[in-house]
Amino acid sequence: MQTPTVPMSTVDYEQATSYRRLAARGVDLAVAFLVLLPLSMGVVVLVGRLIGSAMTVEVSGWVGGACLFIAPIAYDAIMTHLLGKTLGKMALGLRVVDGQGARLSWGRSLLRATVAYLSGVATVFLIVATASILGWVFLRGLSTYARFPHDRVSKSFVVREVKGEPKKTPKGAAATDSAGGISPITDLERLREQGIISEEEYERKRKEVGL
Repeated sequence: MQTPTVPMSTVDYEQATSYRRLAARGVDLAVAFLVLLPLSMGVVVLVGRLIGSAMTVEVSGWVGGACLFIAPIAYDAIMTHLLGKTLGKMALGLRVVDGQGARLSWGRSLLRATVAYLSGVATVFLIVATASILGWVFLRGLSTYARFPHDRVSKSFVVREVKGEPKKTPKGAAATDSAGGISPITDLERLREQGIISEEEYERKRKEVGL
């Protein structure tokens, strides 16, 4: 019987819940408002002094818009690569890791931050456009351990952190097979619960291993 290959982090580390992650994102938005927005305004003023009379209202708008686009992405990417977490994740005890539990590379951190920003802007726009109805649908539809688009494209996971290290999944939490290893069905159920595989993939893999 063939045992399915499972990403290491889904076995070793405790995944963060969707609502804990949203709370961390809320802290990061507060940071962006209190720090990055004034910083962006400062950049607009500095550019205005450098180019003088060429600083029209239109140019000012473009410079400010570019800052508001670049600054949050840079903040997220730099913090994720260097520390494995933003200030929001620090506050909520979370960490971003790859499939081996290590921090992401610069490229994957930047990709993750960019997709997170763009999908966040799109979600906010749709919520406003639909008078917040979509927001309630989105929140109600979240699974406990949802993986968002930026998790998937960067092949990353958000896990719980304890004393500066990713929190290990309790050893007694998984059932074992007759040989003393982790049962394939236990791995599959965890993958499905954490949103890493769909219901269709779950059923297909069960048939593949004869469960």
